Amino acid sequence: MDAAATVVARVAIADRLSLPRKLGFTLGDYACNIYWQSLSLFLLFFYTDVVGLSAATAGWIYMVASIWDGAIDPLIGAAADRTRSRFGRYRPYILFGSVPLAVSFCLLYYKPPFQGTGLLVWLLATHIVLRTAYAVLNIPFMSLNARMTTSSSERSTLAGFRMLFATLAGLTVAYSTQPLVARFAGTGQGFMATAAVLALLATALFPIVFAATREPPMEASDHSPARLRDYWDAVRGNRAFWAVMFAVALAAICATAWGKSVLYYFKYYLADEGSSRLALSLNAASGLVIIPIWMVASRYLCKRNAWFVASAIGLAGLIVFALTDVRSVAFTIGLLLYMQAAFLGLFMTFWSMMPDTVEYGEWRSGVRAESFVFGFAQFFMKAALGFGAGLFGWALDWVGYVPNVAQSPQTLAGLKNIMVFMPAIGIVIGIVAIALYPMGRGEHERIVAEIEARKR
Repeated sequence: MDAAATVVARVAIADRLSLPRKLGFTLGDYACNIYWQSLSLFLLFFYTDVVGLSAATAGWIYMVASIWDGAIDPLIGAAADRTRSRFGRYRPYILFGSVPLAVSFCLLYYKPPFQGTGLLVWLLATHIVLRTAYAVLNIPFMSLNARMTTSSSERSTLAGFRMLFATLAGLTVAYSTQPLVARFAGTGQGFMATAAVLALLATALFPIVFAATREPPMEASDHSPARLRDYWDAVRGNRAFWAVMFAVALAAICATAWGKSVLYYFKYYLADEGSSRLALSLNAASGLVIIPIWMVASRYLCKRNAWFVASAIGLAGLIVFALTDVRSVAFTIGLLLYMQAAFLGLFMTFWSMMPDTVEYGEWRSGVRAESFVFGFAQFFMKAALGFGAGLFGWALDWVGYVPNVAQSPQTLAGLKNIMVFMPAIGIVIGIVAIALYPMGRGEHERIVAEIEARKR
């Protein structure tokens, strides 16, 4: 065995994670996604059909808060990279950030007795506070993904576990939100009371995540850049990072348009709002079957090919939807499950690729800054999600959507066009971006071994 192979074998053994460690870490994705899935599935609907905002105004608030969230993510990442404590760089944020996040989540769903400008200011301010609290906890948590192991195969397993827990959180939110809102409706603040129940659940889990995770000891060569400009210098030449970021940003836009359309499609196109709960719940639960399939498939496909396969599945589903007048609840649910398989494949591949770009950047620049990389990635992703929500709200206004009234045939046709063309454009451009991803099968292992050899 030559020296390079010896280094690769030694690194692989050192980077193996026990099952309890993997489960303890990825349990944090369940807690984080309690918040994230609620924002994704219900907040825009809360703004339009509960608070009474126009779709364009609701989309504007969502977009501004998302862009704010993305803008502060790299700064939070840089701060976390420089943190030194007896608990490590990132773990203290998980423990101490959980309570502020829970409080801000409850305020997000509070319907104040304001009108006009006062109402808009309140909604925007509470959304920005929530996004800030979420970023302070979530960016360090995600950075642990790159800190706990440098093994690409272990990261693929972690990505699968994370997606499974995110799926369980999505199922929890989708299945429980509407019944809890109805149960607490007599208080006049059904959504806020529901948010409090979900926040208590998430907050109870973060101390477990903190206790289960560990960070490797700091090495003499493991230092953070002294200036913010140095972080940028470390990222700008990272081709792997930029290819993944452009692809996932476009995937986020298309997934946002598709996901936020579901409640409106069931309520107005199918005239069966009650079935939306079943659809969202089954859609979330399907990940328990779909994600293990993608985990197995990723062992036989390189990550880039897995992205291409998921994209092809998504485009085929959109073509069927465009050519079919879907009026059946059962057929609609079936189509949603099919598209969920595509979107889960894209996002699992993203979370598997993203930590690998940290080593690629370190190999190119000599600087390792995983928290800044994840923070910068979140900037693009959240800006894309915000832009997608804003674009979806404006598109609803453009096709003539009016909350809580029967929609015209032209508006319903416009809603379907939004669900077809926005995702399709995002998927196609994402394919082009991933074609430029520079790491094929075995390349990441070679890079890690070279970095390790430099340190030795």
